[in-house]
Amino acid sequence: MSACCEPQGYEKVFDDREARRAAARYARSGLTTLPRRTVELYRSGVIGGATLLEVGSGVGDFSLEMLRAGVERATCVDMSTGYDAVAARLLADAGLADRVRRRTGDLVTHPDLAGPADVVALHSVVCCYPDARALVTAAADRTRQYLVLAFPRHTWWMRAAARVLNVYPRVRGSDWRFRVHEPAEVARAATDAGLRRVRTERFAFDHHWVFAR
Repeated sequence: MSACCEPQGYEKVFDDREARRAAARYARSGLTTLPRRTVELYRSGVIGGATLLEVGSGVGDFSLEMLRAGVERATCVDMSTGYDAVAARLLADAGLADRVRRRTGDLVTHPDLAGPADVVALHSVVCCYPDARALVTAAADRTRQYLVLAFPRHTWWMRAAARVLNVYPRVRGSDWRFRVHEPAEVARAATDAGLRRVRTERFAFDHHWVFAR
């Protein structure tokens, strides 16, 4: 995929103000539904492994909780530098900074950002990327054992919500858009990379899938 497909103006939407909001929400009520579910599956042994790659990591709260659950090392990749300072503070406060490597950039167009990991997780990030197949393929190629994909359901009301949500980035002068991708397209990207779907869960607004090598 060429660089022209990268979301431009990403940091205009996902900035340090959004990072502070995310950290405050985490401090107040813990992980949101999708990453919390992945941690539950890890703790119960449905998924396992010593290393984690989180794509679209935000402030890194999910990676932090996976380290507490038993993961030894994590790599966090996000396209916005706006999260970095808040993420560093969260890790320092938890005493886990030496077990996390944080990288900023687009994993699709800059594949050297991260190597393979036992568990690769994408929570609510497929909807942030214009080319779902390219992003999921990049993640699947780095999956040693398990790939977790959580993304919006392809319903008429989610597509309608996307039109409303996308008013905000237009106002901010960003050409980033929230996207509702076809589930079949997402699944094919993972299976074409040699993975098989082993768990399918559906929440009110999202799919939560687990693929295994």
